[in-house]
Amino acid sequence: MVTKSHAEAARKALAAGRAPPSAIVAALPRLRFDRVAQRVVRDLQATLSSATPRNAALIVTVTAPIRLPAKTVAELGRQLASPVDGNFDKIICGNRVRARIVRRCVPGAPKVVVFIHNPDPAPGGLFKLAEDLLSAAPRRSDSGSTR
Repeated sequence: MVTKSHAEAARKALAAGRAPPSAIVAALPRLRFDRVAQRVVRDLQATLSSATPRNAALIVTVTAPIRLPAKTVAELGRQLASPVDGNFDKIICGNRVRARIVRRCVPGAPKVVVFIHNPDPAPGGLFKLAEDLLSAAPRRSDSGSTR
Protein backbone atom coordinates (compact mmCIF):
# COMPACT_ATOMS: atom_id res chain seq x y z
CA MET A 1 0.00 0.00 0.00
CA VAL A 2 1.33 3.42 -0.95
CA THR A 3 0.86 6.07 1.70
CA LYS A 4 0.46 9.76 1.06
CA SER A 5 4.00 10.47 2.32
CA HIS A 6 5.45 7.81 -0.02
CA ALA A 7 3.58 9.32 -2.98
CA GLU A 8 4.80 12.81 -2.08
CA ALA A 9 8.40 11.57 -1.79
CA ALA A 10 8.06 9.90 -5.19
CA ARG A 11 6.75 13.09 -6.81
CA LYS A 12 9.63 15.11 -5.30
CA ALA A 13 12.12 12.59 -6.68
CA LEU A 14 10.52 12.86 -10.13
CA ALA A 15 10.69 16.65 -9.99
CA ALA A 16 14.44 16.32 -9.43
CA GLY A 17 14.78 13.90 -12.37
CA ARG A 18 15.50 10.94 -10.09
CA ALA A 19 13.85 7.57 -9.70
CA PRO A 20 11.85 7.28 -6.46
CA PRO A 21 13.57 5.38 -3.63
CA SER A 22 11.09 2.49 -3.93
CA ALA A 23 11.68 2.00 -7.68
CA ILE A 24 13.24 -1.20 -8.96
CA VAL A 25 16.05 0.31 -11.01
CA ALA A 26 17.58 -2.84 -12.54
CA ALA A 27 15.59 -2.51 -15.80
CA LEU A 28 15.86 1.29 -15.99
CA PRO A 29 18.56 3.21 -17.86
CA ARG A 30 21.30 4.66 -15.68
CA LEU A 31 20.41 8.26 -14.86
CA ARG A 32 23.01 11.01 -15.11
CA PHE A 33 23.51 13.71 -12.47
CA ASP A 34 26.63 15.54 -13.64
CA ARG A 35 26.62 19.35 -13.75
CA VAL A 36 25.58 19.53 -17.41
CA ALA A 37 22.70 17.09 -16.85
CA GLN A 38 21.46 18.97 -13.79
CA ARG A 39 21.58 22.29 -15.66
CA VAL A 40 19.68 20.84 -18.64
CA VAL A 41 17.01 19.44 -16.29
CA ARG A 42 16.55 22.82 -14.55
CA ASP A 43 16.53 24.78 -17.83
CA LEU A 44 14.04 22.43 -19.52
CA GLN A 45 11.73 22.52 -16.50
CA ALA A 46 11.79 26.33 -16.53
CA THR A 47 11.33 26.52 -20.30
CA LEU A 48 8.55 23.94 -20.64
CA SER A 49 6.48 24.45 -17.48
CA SER A 50 4.46 27.29 -18.99
CA ALA A 51 3.82 25.26 -22.18
CA THR A 52 2.43 22.25 -20.28
CA PRO A 53 -1.38 22.15 -20.11
CA ARG A 54 -3.15 22.52 -16.78
CA ASN A 55 -3.64 19.26 -14.84
CA ALA A 56 -1.05 17.56 -17.06
CA ALA A 57 2.64 16.74 -16.88
CA LEU A 58 5.29 16.43 -19.55
CA ILE A 59 7.86 13.62 -19.24
CA VAL A 60 11.06 14.11 -21.24
CA THR A 61 14.02 11.75 -21.60
CA VAL A 62 17.34 12.82 -23.14
CA THR A 63 20.24 10.51 -23.87
CA ALA A 64 23.66 11.51 -22.60
CA PRO A 65 26.24 12.82 -23.20
CA ILE A 66 24.87 16.26 -23.97
CA ARG A 67 27.54 18.10 -25.94
CA LEU A 68 25.51 21.23 -26.79
CA PRO A 69 23.36 21.87 -23.69
CA ALA A 70 22.21 25.42 -24.46
CA LYS A 71 21.31 24.60 -28.06
CA THR A 72 19.57 21.40 -26.98
CA VAL A 73 17.43 23.25 -24.42
CA ALA A 74 16.57 26.01 -26.90
CA GLU A 75 15.58 23.56 -29.64
CA LEU A 76 13.55 21.42 -27.24
CA GLY A 77 11.82 24.53 -25.93
CA ARG A 78 10.87 25.43 -29.48
CA GLN A 79 9.71 21.95 -30.50
CA LEU A 80 7.86 21.09 -27.28
CA ALA A 81 6.23 24.51 -26.81
CA SER A 82 3.06 23.22 -28.44
CA PRO A 83 1.26 20.31 -26.78
CA VAL A 84 2.75 16.89 -27.45
CA ASP A 85 0.38 14.53 -29.24
CA GLY A 86 1.24 10.86 -28.88
CA ASN A 87 4.92 10.10 -28.58
CA PHE A 88 7.62 12.64 -29.40
CA ASP A 89 10.80 10.83 -30.52
CA LYS A 90 13.51 12.84 -32.30
CA ILE A 91 17.25 13.35 -32.49
CA ILE A 92 18.04 16.89 -31.33
CA CYS A 93 21.62 18.20 -31.34
CA GLY A 94 22.90 14.61 -31.42
CA ASN A 95 20.77 13.42 -28.49
CA ARG A 96 17.74 11.17 -28.73
CA VAL A 97 14.83 12.91 -27.04
CA ARG A 98 11.51 11.30 -26.20
CA ALA A 99 8.54 13.03 -24.61
CA ARG A 100 5.04 12.09 -23.50
CA ILE A 101 2.22 14.02 -21.91
CA VAL A 102 0.37 12.61 -18.88
CA ARG A 103 -3.20 13.86 -18.54
CA ARG A 104 -5.10 14.09 -15.23
CA CYS A 105 -2.18 14.36 -12.84
CA VAL A 106 -2.58 14.38 -9.10
CA PRO A 107 -2.46 17.79 -7.38
CA GLY A 108 1.06 18.82 -6.49
CA ALA A 109 2.66 16.72 -9.23
CA PRO A 110 5.55 18.34 -11.11
CA LYS A 111 4.59 19.90 -14.45
CA VAL A 112 7.78 18.79 -16.22
CA VAL A 113 9.83 15.68 -15.43
CA VAL A 114 13.18 15.38 -17.20
CA PHE A 115 15.47 12.35 -17.13
CA ILE A 116 19.00 12.47 -18.54
CA HIS A 117 20.20 8.90 -19.04
CA ASN A 118 22.69 6.62 -20.73
CA PRO A 119 21.49 5.27 -24.10
CA ASP A 120 20.88 1.66 -23.01
CA PRO A 121 18.42 0.26 -22.09
CA ALA A 122 15.56 2.21 -23.70
CA PRO A 123 13.67 4.60 -21.39
CA GLY A 124 10.30 2.81 -21.61
CA GLY A 125 10.55 1.83 -17.95
CA LEU A 126 11.16 5.45 -16.96
CA PHE A 127 8.00 6.53 -18.77
CA LYS A 128 5.91 3.79 -17.15
CA LEU A 129 7.26 4.58 -13.68
CA ALA A 130 6.66 8.32 -14.05
CA GLU A 131 3.21 7.89 -15.62
CA ASP A 132 2.09 5.57 -12.82
CA LEU A 133 3.27 7.99 -10.13
CA LEU A 134 1.84 11.11 -11.77
CA SER A 135 -1.49 9.66 -12.87
CA ALA A 136 -4.53 10.79 -10.91
CA ALA A 137 -6.44 7.53 -11.37
CA PRO A 138 -4.97 4.17 -10.42
CA ARG A 139 -4.63 1.82 -13.37
CA ARG A 140 -7.16 -1.00 -13.57
CA SER A 141 -6.18 -4.49 -14.53
CA ASP A 142 -7.53 -5.62 -17.89
CA SER A 143 -9.28 -8.61 -16.36
CA GLY A 144 -12.82 -7.86 -15.34
CA SER A 145 -12.99 -4.30 -16.67
CA THR A 146 -15.56 -3.45 -19.32
CA ARG A 147 -14.69 -0.49 -21.47
